Amino acid sequence: MAKPSAIIWLPLWERALDPAVEIGIAFKISGVDRDYFRNTLYECRKLAHDPRLEEIIIFSPGGDHTDELWMCKKQVELDAD
Repeated sequence: MAKPSAIIWLPLWERALDPAVEIGIAFKISGVDRDYFRNTLYECRKLAHDPRLEEIIIFSPGGDHTDELWMCKKQVELDAD
C-alpha cells in the first residue's frame, strides 16, 4: 500500500492559523507514534511552501497529555479586559 503524501494534513495547519483560534489547537494521537506524526506534520509544512505556517510551533506535552500534540501560534495578542 502506498503511503499518502504528508500534505493531507494541511487542514490542521490551516485550522491552527485561523484568526478565530486564539492560541492554537490540540488533538489526540492514536495508532501511530507521536514523534513520527509530529515529523509528518513538519514534512507537510515543508511541502506546502506557505511561509505563514512558520508562525506555528508543535508541542509534545507530557504529564496526562502524552497522547496529544499541540499546534500553537508563536505570537499571540490577548485582549486585556
